[in-house]
Amino acid sequence: MNSQSIIKIALSTLLYVFLQVFIVRNLVFFNVAFCFVYLSVILTIPMLMRTSLYMVMAFLIGLFVDAFYDTVGIHASACVLIASIRNYIIKLLFPTKGLENEVVISVEGMGAERFIRYIFIMTFIHHTFLFFLEAGGAQFFLTTSLKVVASVLFSSIVIFLFQVYFKGLQNLQ
Repeated sequence: MNSQSIIKIALSTLLYVFLQVFIVRNLVFFNVAFCFVYLSVILTIPMLMRTSLYMVMAFLIGLFVDAFYDTVGIHASACVLIASIRNYIIKLLFPTKGLENEVVISVEGMGAERFIRYIFIMTFIHHTFLFFLEAGGAQFFLTTSLKVVASVLFSSIVIFLFQVYFKGLQNLQ
């Protein structure tokens, strides 16, 4: 990774975390569907980044969100979980051996269908872990499951639209 890539990742991290903490945090439908757009940064980090650095970055992003949500590490642990399984999910979507290093995680690099599947799978894992950890177990299974499904749909759509929109802005320059 070159310095330009690192600067681009840092700026996008700041942008998405700022959007999450100050704007998107208030986007809640019927107290069931929550949007976590900050996942976009974690999900689109280039595959060339070392796994250890990637997991530390995911932890710090989640910890920063936890500080504003008063959730005491729930977001950080969910972010580390998806950071640790990302390579397996990529291998599942791209079963060709050796291809995972060449995959550019974007709408253009993966194709819209695979990118949507990737976002959906990763947000489902993140949200399931996050909401069941927040609930403290399975005693509120139906309510928590409704939150997971509604939030996965909401977050996935918003993340996809943000990726398309910001990619369109980059193409204009």
